[in-house]
Amino acid sequence: MSPAFRIRCLTRWDELPPLWSDLARDGRATPFQTRTFLAAWYATLGGEPGASPLIVEAVRESDGAPALLLPLVLQSRGGLRVIGFADGGIADNNAPILGPACPPDEAAFQPLWRAIRAALPPADLIAFDKMPLAVGGRANPLLAAAPWRPSALSAHPLVLPDSFEAYSRSRTTKFRKEQERIWRVFTRSDGARFDMIADPAEAARLLDDIDRLQGARMRELGVPFALDRPPYAAMYRRLVADGLAAGEVALGALTCNGETVGALLGVSDGRAVTLVRIAHAGGPWTNCSPGRLVIERMLMALHARGVRRIDFSIGDYGYKENFNIGWEPLADLALPLSWRGWPRVAAGRARAALRRSPLARRLRDGLRGGRDQSLARST
Repeated sequence: MSPAFRIRCLTRWDELPPLWSDLARDGRATPFQTRTFLAAWYATLGGEPGASPLIVEAVRESDGAPALLLPLVLQSRGGLRVIGFADGGIADNNAPILGPACPPDEAAFQPLWRAIRAALPPADLIAFDKMPLAVGGRANPLLAAAPWRPSALSAHPLVLPDSFEAYSRSRTTKFRKEQERIWRVFTRSDGARFDMIADPAEAARLLDDIDRLQGARMRELGVPFALDRPPYAAMYRRLVADGLAAGEVALGALTCNGETVGALLGVSDGRAVTLVRIAHAGGPWTNCSPGRLVIERMLMALHARGVRRIDFSIGDYGYKENFNIGWEPLADLALPLSWRGWPRVAAGRARAALRRSPLARRLRDGLRGGRDQSLARST
């Protein structure tokens, strides 16, 4: 007989017991489901117009053992009431936080999923995007909830060996020597250095520089930039302020006499780090490729801290291949909850089929080549 579960739907992150934060840091989720990330998200983006926080907690009825936590939001999208993850376009991976009472296989998960479905508020569609296929060393149980399809986006993990020198030698000789050359060029300037940032005031100033440099770069490319909008800016500032102390944020910078030359922000679950925002100066600094250089120095610093898995985030940019990254697929799931949700699901399936067509692949390869050349010039 399947165990019974008790489901709660909450609207405040701080109503949850601390054990869920401990489970997220124990590798039972991703860096985008830590206490720091979600507390910052719900306090800022969770209050956006048309958004209602929806945090679903499932525990085993018999003993209260934690089974599953879903950090969700109910939003209005195109006239539909849509239940999705706390994302807003800034989470690379969306996943449940798994507890020890989570059922171990697909068949055993179905009663828990039915109980969760019954507890959800009225909605037209469930849309779970960018989900890893595995969470906490096991299959992602949400993939048993409904038919899923490969996402258009993918993860790009780098798993480092214990010796950073061995990793460095695994890359092409040309790239390795180029990285050494640009570090020499950079350090010819008096005061040029790389540091991991720990001071909150210094981190806040660096985040201002990241906004400024990224915004300028996006305007140069003619690409809309949303991350300096008030709710996004507030989210990152809270994330960095709280995350530095909790060890759930990694922040590194190339500086020269007070000028930010390159900066890199990552989020961490205590075991792995995902690189989420990079910014660098142009002008006279382009001769030392500060984008590639700040990545290299950040990798070295994280490795020295014992980090062995570093994800280069979503986005198939050519420069990432020089760092010998891997590739992991992500999954999208859409489940209609009312007749209004069916057309959206059908349209999504049609788009997915089109993406898999040979013509679409050829077009993507052509577009990606041009985009990668542009990014390569900037890094």
